[in-house]
Amino acid sequence: MVILGLLLVVIGCAYANRRLSAQSSDLRTGWPAIWRLACIIGALRISALWVGLAGLRRSDWWQVPANFILMLGLPDIYIVRAVRAEPLLWAVLGSLTLAATSLVWSLSLLWVANRTRSKKVARPHES
Repeated sequence: MVILGLLLVVIGCAYANRRLSAQSSDLRTGWPAIWRLACIIGALRISALWVGLAGLRRSDWWQVPANFILMLGLPDIYIVRAVRAEPLLWAVLGSLTLAATSLVWSLSLLWVANRTRSKKVARPHES
């Protein structure tokens, strides 16, 4: 079940990446691109949080990959570490935190991408 969930997330991310790369460069900048990237980042990190939580509830070897999967939420998940003793509340508050910080991550990633793209365009071509 966990593998099926991860497979669906990977397929969704690949589809979204294909759709975003097929668009013109004008559509990959601005608020629509920020929201799209924030949704992709948020979906990946929130699903990793819930898959990791499900893995931690088991008492077998699945706890090891669950700990690694939960690392996708770092460093933002530290905001809700005070409620770590209650796993369901921690997961809900962690999901809200990851959703909010995904917007910040997408803003910063697109800002860096636009800055590097503008430097490449502004530089004269060498022969």
